[in-house]
Amino acid sequence: MPNTQHIHQYLKKVSTSQTFSKSVVNKELLKYLVEETLKGESPKEFQIAFDVFGKRADSDKEKNIRIYIHNLRKKLADYYANEGANDEIQFEIPKGNYEVVFHIDKKAMVKSRIRLMAPYLFVAGFILFIFSGILFFQKKGPKATKHFIWKELHQSNFPTLIVLGDHYFFGSRNPVGGFGITRQTSINSDKDLENWIEEHPEIKDDIRKSTQTYINKQAPFGLYKIMTILGGGQTSIDLQYSSTFMWEHVANKNVVFIGSYKTQNILQQVHKKLGIEYLINQTILNYTVNDSTISYDTRTEGFLTIEYASFCYFKTSEGRCYMSFMCNSDVGNMAVLKFLSKPENLKMMEEKTLNFEGDNFKAVFEVKGQRDTDFQIKLARIDEIKANIEEIWP
Repeated sequence: MPNTQHIHQYLKKVSTSQTFSKSVVNKELLKYLVEETLKGESPKEFQIAFDVFGKRADSDKEKNIRIYIHNLRKKLADYYANEGANDEIQFEIPKGNYEVVFHIDKKAMVKSRIRLMAPYLFVAGFILFIFSGILFFQKKGPKATKHFIWKELHQSNFPTLIVLGDHYFFGSRNPVGGFGITRQTSINSDKDLENWIEEHPEIKDDIRKSTQTYINKQAPFGLYKIMTILGGGQTSIDLQYSSTFMWEHVANKNVVFIGSYKTQNILQQVHKKLGIEYLINQTILNYTVNDSTISYDTRTEGFLTIEYASFCYFKTSEGRCYMSFMCNSDVGNMAVLKFLSKPENLKMMEEKTLNFEGDNFKAVFEVKGQRDTDFQIKLARIDEIKANIEEIWP
């Protein structure tokens, strides 16, 4: 059952709606039934007659109560068909008793979260646009960090594609016949949606593609950080969302992916071959080296988030670079990107790779923080990638 605070919030919304504006009796009756339900009581008709209307019970009064309840059910149905169609919590009075049932509308909850995030995404997008403009058009941008992972990218003859991990949404029909926006973690692209509809043809008329998407804070932060490192002179950069990313986009390009483990889309198969696999339902990162697998549990301890963020770097035979920054929560990638922008940290990383046969490696960082603030970051481990890159990367 939803918490009491949210129930009262939506009780007030119903009571102050246009549908209930001229119906004092229905408002008082609904409030009484909700409060009694929250107490664990199931009131009888004679109780309702006395508590709400101050009348002693008799057969005629009890018939009137049934009529009042019937009218209240009709009012609620009218409200949820119109004004309250997007309410996260909906009230129902089933026939046969006078307890209120509290339903949680998950689709409405998703749409509500999107509406709440929209202003922040607009602001983030505007700031991102300003910073990108400054960095692209500066005549003298900041110098590239003198470390092979950035130097190679900065001096490369290939343009760079930055892929931002985004969350895919699609349209689904709501109870009143319109279409709302829905998120399903197993559906992360138009192709995934097409396959899902093909497997469930009975819902094809209730599902449609949508152009709406959203990105976490780590994506614009990561883009800004990388642009700062590369400097204003690096103008051959393209952007792509992971939900629309396809293999043909990587032809003759360096690629940098910034996103959560949930937004890898087709890049998931690359990371899995590299020995990095995230189990979403268990919030566990499986990191495989040779024949052994290490499991890192991403969790929260009180107010503290413990995050295991991964970083991959490799080069193809023709000299194209690939980097990926992945985490479960925003604080992971934000901390790693800050870490990899400091010369002393880069020098330490380079020293640890000196004994590797090639430049290809993967790493895991342990980050402790809260929301967007990292309190501590350390390199948990770094390992050489010995797999044949030509069999992993197109």
